[in-house]
Amino acid sequence: MVFASMMYWITSNATQTTRNNLFNTTEAVAEGTAETAMSQMDRDFLYQSLNNVSTYEALIPGQTNASGTSWPIKYKLTNNVSITPLNWSTNWTKLYSSQFTGLYAYVAQCAVVATATPLNQGYNNLSATVTEQFQLASIPVFQFGVFYNMDLDIIPGATFTMAGKVFANGYIWMCPGAASYFSNSVSATLEVTNADDPDDQQNKTPDASLVHYATLAGGNPLSGVDSLTLPVAGSTDNNQTNTEAILNLPPAGQIIPADAAYNSTNQVYLYNEADLIISNSATGINGNSGYGSNISVYYSADKSRSPRLTLLTNDIMAVIGYTYKTNGGVVKVTGTNYYCGYSFVTNVTFYDFRESATNQAVQIDISKFNLWYTNQATRATNFVSGYQWNSENIQDKGHPIDSIYVYNSVPMTSSQLPSVRVVNGATLPSAYGLTVATAFPIYVLGNYNVQTNGSHSDVGQPDTKYTYPAALMGDSITILSSSWNDSYTINTNLSLRTATSATVNAACLEGIVQSCKDSNGNKHYSGGLENFLRLEETWSGKLTYNGSIVVMFPSIYATNYWQTTGKYYNPPGRQWGFDANFQNQAKLPPLTPQVKQIVRGEFGNYTAN
Repeated sequence: MVFASMMYWITSNATQTTRNNLFNTTEAVAEGTAETAMSQMDRDFLYQSLNNVSTYEALIPGQTNASGTSWPIKYKLTNNVSITPLNWSTNWTKLYSSQFTGLYAYVAQCAVVATATPLNQGYNNLSATVTEQFQLASIPVFQFGVFYNMDLDIIPGATFTMAGKVFANGYIWMCPGAASYFSNSVSATLEVTNADDPDDQQNKTPDASLVHYATLAGGNPLSGVDSLTLPVAGSTDNNQTNTEAILNLPPAGQIIPADAAYNSTNQVYLYNEADLIISNSATGINGNSGYGSNISVYYSADKSRSPRLTLLTNDIMAVIGYTYKTNGGVVKVTGTNYYCGYSFVTNVTFYDFRESATNQAVQIDISKFNLWYTNQATRATNFVSGYQWNSENIQDKGHPIDSIYVYNSVPMTSSQLPSVRVVNGATLPSAYGLTVATAFPIYVLGNYNVQTNGSHSDVGQPDTKYTYPAALMGDSITILSSSWNDSYTINTNLSLRTATSATVNAACLEGIVQSCKDSNGNKHYSGGLENFLRLEETWSGKLTYNGSIVVMFPSIYATNYWQTTGKYYNPPGRQWGFDANFQNQAKLPPLTPQVKQIVRGEFGNYTAN
């Protein structure tokens, strides 16, 4: 009886062990099956080419162990992929992962369910089901206080405080940490460290700890977090060359007015998204009349409209007998009324002391743009003023004109830099805000987006209660105070270029010149987060900045290395902050880029039968 009992126990235990092992392998098969569908969805999402549900269901076969595979057991598989790829949330959704606490995104809620049943194993009632829940998330990048698609350096000379989430697809070199304060999370895909960047020449001694971060944010920096991807040109990584392409002209065949330009994959190009497109000729920049007679402004319509791209009629008119000057002499207009340019766009020249080059800039006068925007004058049957085109845009896209793309056709040389400048930008045209985007360097002259309400003014203030959504996106961004004078030349001493205090309230996306070793082995510092906004003057006052700092690529045009203070600028007192308005979906700047991420939720929810 003892022997029989032992044998029964051994047999029962072996049976139970075999069943348990079989269930574990069955569970692994179900999980692998779910991952097969999920990984393909992830890839297609990053390529912005999600298919319908049946495409991913077809990836899960009826059974494994087809001829030539290594599985010793055959399994019957059933599945359900519960997603409709086009069923995206119209409102922001909170993200699953703790890495993204406080962030919202446009998401597709997904679940992949796979069930595996072993065949011909004597356990026909045994099966395992795995459910994997996740989010395909498009995260507006301007929700971050600081977002770097590369290494982030921080070496402020004076105490420097930054609000908003700080994230880097790379290292965060924070040395010395004693002068760096953060009031929100700090994370990097590689490492957050108080060491000095080995590629710069600063040779700073690290602070003992990152305690100054912890003091304000209530936690430690996070290293080794998941990367965030801005997919461009079929790339699913963070290739910086591809990322810079969103500012360039789209490839041939994918540029408005072509049908392909309106595909989601090509709407990442800001040229294809903007309401107005401004361009100039390659030769007409020197000494124009100021009326921008070599400049063209186009209205870009939605796909359903015809025509999709319309050259706007000039709104500056010279009447009979009116005389105006050009670089070639005096032109007297005769005959009928003559439309000769656009009131809010012109060409200007001024010197850049960091780049040692003369800027040949397309200049947008925001105050004159506001007047054009509201002018109701017409000429015959053609639209002349912005009022009619603004009305057209509202009917066409559901919002007023709120975005401008500028392409400067002037060639770049060793002494000539094509660029874009915005002036008189204290007041933006409407509460929908304004985004100005270009592939070239951007200059801001004077205060920008400092709306007022009664006795309240946003000038010099750390809050943005009355500001409008605004963004500046270009190769680099330089702030010129209202004291700047375009007559400055290469010989104008820094002591004579004295700045007055300025306030800029706008999200800024740009490139930088990274910390690096040059061809001779000399090290160069990027200037760090503290010099993200470039300067050209001696600042004795304060530079107030509220926005979102986003660095996506190495600069292509403005490529001279940063030099220490006293060379071409002296620093202001910095009062910088994150614009908390960007945490409100309705207050994001127009054309805000979105980074892509698959965010896992309840992963591996197993059930057994």
